[in-house]
Parts: sequence; structure tokens; C-alpha cells
Amino acid sequence: MDSEVVLRLESGDVLVTFVPTSPDEVPGIARSTAVPNVRLVAGPEPVATATADPLDAVAARLAADGVPVHPGLEALLDLPEAAPLLRTLETYLELAGSAQATAEALHLHRTSLYYRLQRVELLAGTDLKDGTERLALHLALKVARAAGRLAGS
Repeated sequence: MDSEVVLRLESGDVLVTFVPTSPDEVPGIARSTAVPNVRLVAGPEPVATATADPLDAVAARLAADGVPVHPGLEALLDLPEAAPLLRTLETYLELAGSAQATAEALHLHRTSLYYRLQRVELLAGTDLKDGTERLALHLALKVARAAGRLAGS
């Protein structure tokens, strides 16, 4: 397809230029502007990512470069039954390690939350009390999500 489609995002004065590779992509462009992450595309390769969260932009770039995720998280990603643990870990890290807020967000009793977090530590070989480890896991989760490796990505 030879034409460019220029859109103005509703969330600000950001212009996104999208070069469709087929006419079938054009109807989906308007819907994609409601999503917080918008990829600028030239042909089949992404060239930039617009996002409200700067860490998401870093993660998208790392995912595009094929950077491997945290080895412990990699082990969890390979377990089909780990989806609830990954959702729990991601929510916990997004809520700054607040057990109360995480339990409320996931509609869990705090005892169930602590059990899940202990399972994450055991299966991933990690220590959630270590700030550097939490940061590494948080970024790795964002990379995995940007790469489409997490449920709901």
C-alpha cells in the first residue's frame, strides 16, 4: 500500500504516522489509538513505541532487540500453570510491593497472596525482599509482556 495515514491521538498532541502494509490494516488503526501502547511502523518492522509509562517504552525496545528476560521469570513463563503466579507478581510489583493493595486488586485473602509470592520465589529462585531483584523482575515482566509472552499481552 502506497499511502500514509496520519492520526492525532486523543491523549495529547502526539502525531503517529502509520504506513499500512495492506488495506486490511487501515480499519484497525482507529481502534489501536485507544490502546496505551502505539507502535509506529514502517513496513513490517517497528521503529518506535509511544507509551504513557517510560519503563514500558524501555521494555518494548528490549523485547524488539530480543533481550532475554530474567532467568527465574523465564522458568515461570515456561510453566503453563504459572499464569496466576505471574499475574500476582506483576500486580504486586506494579503496586510497589504493597501486600494489602495487591490482595485487594486481585480479590485475594492476604494469606493466599503470601502463598503465591512464596511460590514465585521458590519457582523463580528469587528473593522479593531484594530491591534489585524486584526491579529486575519488574522490567523482565514488562519485556515479556511487550514480547507477547504473558497472558493478556
